[in-house]
Amino acid sequence: MTKLVASAFIANGSLLVYLDNQLIMQNSDAVTVDLEPGHEYIIHWFVKGDVGQTFSITISAPKEAQFQLTRAIPKAKKDLGTFRFSC
Repeated sequence: MTKLVASAFIANGSLLVYLDNQLIMQNSDAVTVDLEPGHEYIIHWFVKGDVGQTFSITISAPKEAQFQLTRAIPKAKKDLGTFRFSC
């Protein structure tokens, strides 16, 4: 079985990270999740906080899913995004 290894960080605010619509991380957290080989997955996130506050999401494994995001929260005081991968 393939393992998803991920972490997230936000100093102040709320950060929710989902794998195929299942919550896997909240705020500053780290997680390891079993993945079935040969499937496509979607990571999506929603963040809410003060303008300029930074947050980060890192996926370090598997190789096909490696991803690094560090972003500042925009004027709307919220942000979202998606990332798709297969393993």
